[in-house]
Amino acid sequence: MNKPNTAEGYKNEVTENCERVLVTLLRGLGPWKDSVYLVGGLTPRYLVKAKPPDVPAHAGTGDVDVVVELQMLADTEAYHSLEENFKKLGFERAENNKGEKVSWRWKAKTEDGTTIILELLADDPNKGGGKVQPLPTEGNISALNIPHSSMVFDHHETKEISAELLGGNGMATETIRYADIVSFTCLKAYALDQRHEFKDAHDLVYCIEHADGGIDATAKSFQSARKGKHAAVINEVLGILKKRFANDDAGEGYRKDGPVAVAKFELGEDQEQNERRILRQREASDVIERLLKAIG
Repeated sequence: MNKPNTAEGYKNEVTENCERVLVTLLRGLGPWKDSVYLVGGLTPRYLVKAKPPDVPAHAGTGDVDVVVELQMLADTEAYHSLEENFKKLGFERAENNKGEKVSWRWKAKTEDGTTIILELLADDPNKGGGKVQPLPTEGNISALNIPHSSMVFDHHETKEISAELLGGNGMATETIRYADIVSFTCLKAYALDQRHEFKDAHDLVYCIEHADGGIDATAKSFQSARKGKHAAVINEVLGILKKRFANDDAGEGYRKDGPVAVAKFELGEDQEQNERRILRQREASDVIERLLKAIG
């Protein structure tokens, strides 16, 4: 289940198939669709409104990560088990990193044979991060516990998207709920801090760099959010951003692992790209420095 370490490993047609998987999922979930919120690498497709050539292309993704609102699932009167719905839509259980089939990771194949991974995530403060919990529905289906992921319920945007359903079942239009710039940045910052995947750094910087209204608008969103119930999480994330990207007593920001991860993901590690990588590291560090300064 290893993800590509550079942007070259991601293909636009795979990202489009991820969108098809998301629409297929929502179309077939019936009363449960309102409990699903998109996070992860497909989110920048909707979070950044501008498109190339006005902004550089985002790398894309090869999977679909959704946070499930447990209480809404529990309160929804089911007419099937959620597991039945998944299988009817063409999903089957996928494997974890040990090659074992699990009930929180599912996969679907497109007509061209591409396998798209769907991961179900949840936030239960009583469970530790990375632990699996069963969902409140009939059947054997669960979610991976990701601390603080429930902030997307309070910090999200919506958009109608249309895509071809899997299985040749025609076009469909669904409303998706996806992480806004605050919750997306927070969840990506935690992910980067914990697992140090290059793509997390790219996703995080790309969305801040190209968000609607620029860094000032993003800073205002953070300032507003800091007055709400997620203030402690946001303050912790700002500390992570400073530690991973910004100048401080530990050293110059552009030399830290955050900007280096951005540059290596986008440009690879060829020695001939050294100067471009250093420039990109400085740009990535500057983006975060300006955001932190604007937030205050």
